[in-house]
Amino acid sequence: MPRNGFFKRFLVPLVLVVGVMALSSLAYHGSSGLRPGPVRDVLIGVFGPLLFLSIWFFGFVGPPLAYFQGAGFFERLIVAFVNPAIWVVRMEAKVACQFTPVEMVYFFFLPWTFGVMCVTLFEFSAAELVCRFFHKRRDESVRVLAPGVLSGLVLGLVGTYAGLIRGQEWVYMVVHHYAEHVLQ
Repeated sequence: MPRNGFFKRFLVPLVLVVGVMALSSLAYHGSSGLRPGPVRDVLIGVFGPLLFLSIWFFGFVGPPLAYFQGAGFFERLIVAFVNPAIWVVRMEAKVACQFTPVEMVYFFFLPWTFGVMCVTLFEFSAAELVCRFFHKRRDESVRVLAPGVLSGLVLGLVGTYAGLIRGQEWVYMVVHHYAEHVLQ
């Protein structure tokens, strides 16, 4: 597969992924200042779900765009994690004035912040497997079941299970650990 220049293989997918999230966020949050009515309803109905999808599910979208433009593994990883990382940083920035730096680490391990990273790792690994499978059909030298991809798939599934599916127990574990080791 030809390796395109840095702009086409990395920056275009990165800007596209972040741009969709930024546009969705601006339209969704900007619609709160509008009067109730059909325009506001359409903005919320279209850009709210698009914002959610861009944060939680663009691990399936960005990396394949970058993969087939010749981006390297770490470039694809950045494209996959940029939206969740921006969202987590925004959420932590909103509550940073209320917590100490140590407490911010615990805040990261709450289900929604930890979970989005685990879901993205799973999505990235699944998308990587699919891309490698299609690429292998054209090029025999491609390794589909690479250890890093399989490890990411397993870690993403385990983290998703612990952080989101068993989220209530996960919160109690984090809060209990915090109470025992930080508050004492």
